[in-house]
Amino acid sequence: MNPYEDLPFMVWRARPDMSCEYANRAWREYTGCTADAADAASVVHAEDLARWLDTCMRAYDARAPYEIEYRMRRADGVYRWVLERAVPRCGDTGFAGYLSICADIDRHKRAAEAAAAAFERERRLRQATEEASHAKDRLLASVLAELEAPTASIAHWAARLRESLVPGSAPLGRPLDAPLLAGVRVLVVEDDTQARELLLHVLRAAGAEAYAVSDPAQALPALEDWHPDVLLSDSGLPGHDGYVLLRARPAAQRALPAGYDAELAKPIEPVALLATVARLVQPAQV
Repeated sequence: MNPYEDLPFMVWRARPDMSCEYANRAWREYTGCTADAADAASVVHAEDLARWLDTCMRAYDARAPYEIEYRMRRADGVYRWVLERAVPRCGDTGFAGYLSICADIDRHKRAAEAAAAAFERERRLRQATEEASHAKDRLLASVLAELEAPTASIAHWAARLRESLVPGSAPLGRPLDAPLLAGVRVLVVEDDTQARELLLHVLRAAGAEAYAVSDPAQALPALEDWHPDVLLSDSGLPGHDGYVLLRARPAAQRALPAGYDAELAKPIEPVALLATVARLVQPAQV
């Protein structure tokens, strides 16, 4: 009786020419082959056959053990991954072939493939996240650079505005080398957040003390308490008549003509804004 026949794992024995000499019951039941038609090569997946044969031939030539994973056809026609390990056999006349043991590793193989795929997805996601982060950094740097550009332009035009003033004069008596609107108080009334921030940025870049509110109700206390030199207000504030601020100016300002001194169209150009404010606060020339 063959000692391998009742073993719970697949065993097959090959001759020196690689032909199948014997396959135990577990191997025959797994592959569906009979003892007379047992042929290991016939149950190897076509895509793995060349690799399997190359591994066997190299091992046979070297008379060395080998190990290989490949897909084997099961009795129901489904191919499953198996692990084959083989060692050379010696007989009375020398090399007698190989003894091989096969084990079904399909579940472990597919689990490993799924884990590898998940790792690859995670790697790609991490890479995409890092690239997105770098792109955000580049975008922020670009935005900051663009924000710096208007400031430089404002400074340039502010210098030209100072040059255009009557020789020897300057806003509120400031030296000509001082910021264009140094010491000038400007109250901004604007309900749009972005427009309000832009106006503050431009005015402060020119040296003005700028304060902003979003509606006339907030502006009235500022007019009474802060006494701005210039009131810059949107005439179309939601729910309010923008001109109500002109009628509610502090007593010290009531001697000024009714209405407004200048009008700027939206969107307000920074240079036009600075030129207008500078003109309004420039002392009257004699």
